[in-house]
Amino acid sequence: MSVFKDNILKGKVALITGGATGIGKQIAYTLGKHGASVCIASRKQERLQKTCEELQAKGIQCSWFSCDIREPEQVEDVIKQIIKRHKGLDIVINNAAGNFPAAIANTSYKGFKTITDIDLLGTYNVTRAAFDAWLKDNGGHIVNISAPFQNLGVSYQAHVAAAKAGVDSLTRSAAVEFGPHGIRVNAVCPGATADTEGLERFATVSEELSTSSACPLGYLGQKSDIANAVLFLVSDAASYINGQIFSVDGGSGIDMLKLGPIS
Repeated sequence: MSVFKDNILKGKVALITGGATGIGKQIAYTLGKHGASVCIASRKQERLQKTCEELQAKGIQCSWFSCDIREPEQVEDVIKQIIKRHKGLDIVINNAAGNFPAAIANTSYKGFKTITDIDLLGTYNVTRAAFDAWLKDNGGHIVNISAPFQNLGVSYQAHVAAAKAGVDSLTRSAAVEFGPHGIRVNAVCPGATADTEGLERFATVSEELSTSSACPLGYLGQKSDIANAVLFLVSDAASYINGQIFSVDGGSGIDMLKLGPIS
């Protein structure tokens, strides 16, 4: 049961990149269950169509768009299609991202570039296209899904940390520049989240980071925890929150020693 009213996003149109799977799919479900018309975008059409049908079966108004966010022309075309179909665009969730665990010495030049292209450049492309096509003149909300790695030195994640540091910086800069247009820009940093592809990949290199022992609360976060944070940020309850990076990690990001319960 949600703590928010079911209709708080009624009449709103939301774009969720990477919305076919994982956290993005949960965000699409959560925004849709609270009244938004959701548009999910990613590269793989089969996943998009399957997720869209699942959401529609749950009473959510959903449409899907195949798009590589690394390609500005594709992004611009999708944004135009959404605006034409729904007569507007109120919420943009930059969730699409790439990740793989690898030490710096084992990360290829191409691999590093791929992650920064998806995570950082892709976020910029979507943000810029949405701003130019609609948000600049109509206001709205942007939420970027970031990561906690850039705040610490985390092994096997230098490529992601570098990209997400850029995302955090872009979030703050866009909040300052877009604020006068009635656009709020914030970010959410998920901690270890159960039943996600990212956690499964981490399990191969770090048992600690992929278990509840890494969190002071003693349990892993759920995808719904991340989605609820996004819902809050795009709701009127967060009307004066702008340019902030929200950690949703149960306190794991500030637990430096990770000693576990103290008797």
